[in-house]
Amino acid sequence: MGQKAIRRERLAVIRDRVWEVLSSPDSHSLMTRERALDSLAILWESERGRVGPLLAC
Repeated sequence: MGQKAIRRERLAVIRDRVWEVLSSPDSHSLMTRERALDSLAILWESERGRVGPLLAC
């Protein structure tokens, strides 16, 4: 598996976990929700170069 595929897979795992936590906030502690938001920020920063131009449209 190439580096890009590994990176894509890791990002997908992070994204899926974040959405799992944020979609059911009553099931998770405040700290878990804060960590999920931190992970989302890291994901956003890592993908900003790819996603940023799409948001400008």
